[in-house]
Amino acid sequence: MCPVAVEKNPAAERYLAVLKQALSAMQPVDRSEVLDEIRSHIHDATAAGRPLDEILARLGPADALAKAYLVESYLNPKLPGANWMIRTLGLFGILVFGSLPTLLLTCVLGPLGLAFSIASPVIFTSGICGFFGVSLEPVVQSDLAPWESVILGPIMGVFAAICLWALFRYLQWVARLIRQVAAGR
Repeated sequence: MCPVAVEKNPAAERYLAVLKQALSAMQPVDRSEVLDEIRSHIHDATAAGRPLDEILARLGPADALAKAYLVESYLNPKLPGANWMIRTLGLFGILVFGSLPTLLLTCVLGPLGLAFSIASPVIFTSGICGFFGVSLEPVVQSDLAPWESVILGPIMGVFAAICLWALFRYLQWVARLIRQVAAGR
């Protein structure tokens, strides 16, 4: 059987027209690339001696093929070629201008949060023990009255939680910013 030219075959042209219409949500450049790919596939398969009906049946309905290409384009968007320089400069900017605030915040919020989260239960416990006349003198030395320790302990715990939460949220924001810049968005 002689190969059928895609441009001269009405069945292939109808298939490609339906595919083009179903790909209308895609960028024109990407749509043209997909159509060229399918046209080339049909041409190569017919040149290899396969019947056109079998080729189109294996490709499946044009609408379903278009949906697959659209999903693929949404899941794996193509980045423009010159975008690598913008991403590189963006990452460099984050590194230069974001490193000092990140260093300061992690060096302040992290140790404060950890120190207060450790000290909070110790001070609270020393206040409770002070009410019952038990001294924790070698471990905890405090000039606070027991009632002051009982109040100060939970306040320090809340402050520790706020410091650690703020540090966590800041680091989440920085990670999200880096991912967005690296992806070119």
